[in-house]
Amino acid sequence: MKSLTSIRFFLSIVFSAVLAVGSLMIDLNYSFFIVCVFAVIFCFSLMETSSAILNKIVRSESHSFFVFCIIFLGLSYIHYAVLKIIVNDNEHYIYEIKLYTWFIILAIGLFQSLNYWLLKNNKERSRLLNQKQVYLQHSFNAIKSQNVIEFLKDALINTVGLIKKDPNLAVVQIEKLTSILRYLLQSRDQRFVKLGAELQNAQEYCELAEIQLSNKVNLSLNITEDFNHTNIPPLVFQMVLDNQFKNFAGSEKKELNIEVYIENKKFVVVKTSLPPSFENNFKNQQFINNLKQRYQLYNKASGVSELSTANDYFVKFPLVIG
Repeated sequence: MKSLTSIRFFLSIVFSAVLAVGSLMIDLNYSFFIVCVFAVIFCFSLMETSSAILNKIVRSESHSFFVFCIIFLGLSYIHYAVLKIIVNDNEHYIYEIKLYTWFIILAIGLFQSLNYWLLKNNKERSRLLNQKQVYLQHSFNAIKSQNVIEFLKDALINTVGLIKKDPNLAVVQIEKLTSILRYLLQSRDQRFVKLGAELQNAQEYCELAEIQLSNKVNLSLNITEDFNHTNIPPLVFQMVLDNQFKNFAGSEKKELNIEVYIENKKFVVVKTSLPPSFENNFKNQQFINNLKQRYQLYNKASGVSELSTANDYFVKFPLVIG
């Protein structure tokens, strides 16, 4: 929009210069200064008034381009009629004056026509973007609720079995489960959560998974305290870790190493020692797509990426600054 305003201002100056030079070429009985003043007033007045009408028509859903053309022609005729009255003592130059003024009117009309469709397309893109944001928000809310429900269901099933095997360990699991559920319910409806709070919950989530899976889960947090108050979307770590724990449960490995660190002061990287297998590749892509959709609520380019090596798997997602 700012670029269009600059272009409009520049064109008004150019059209004013063209009209002034053209008027001087037919030797009107006016000084150069007076001719320039009339040319500037004519071009800027027509350009700005037609722009104001154009913006009003674009904002209104009930008007069309045809309506703008009719209004612009009427507005142009009024400007021409006023200019004709001003130079009425130059009747033998009236044809040349008409030629120059309607050339300028045509040029301004073409520019405003292009401006109309640019504004219309921009408005349509904004409308579609808003609809996409609403859709993503509904999808995001559905994913959050589904994640909490699935987590609670799996945890309760596991707790029932653990009570029979090891009641003391079941008590520890219930305490961790209560803490995690409290955090999930408190944070799931927030737009942002602090990275420090997410990391603390991730620590408890790993400890709970270690009990449930009966295998070792090592979490290493290589993040300085000054990043604890930066923002990320809620439940991001829960999504990442849950995906890794499902892969870990289906593998033959007895130990899972997870490292979390900051990259370039803009991204959080979660590195795990369990690359997705060929069988889990489709589910892993679904997880990445869900994570990207979550971040698209905050910016157009999600900034989420992944990388697999022979021994490690990396998931990178941005901090939300501000």
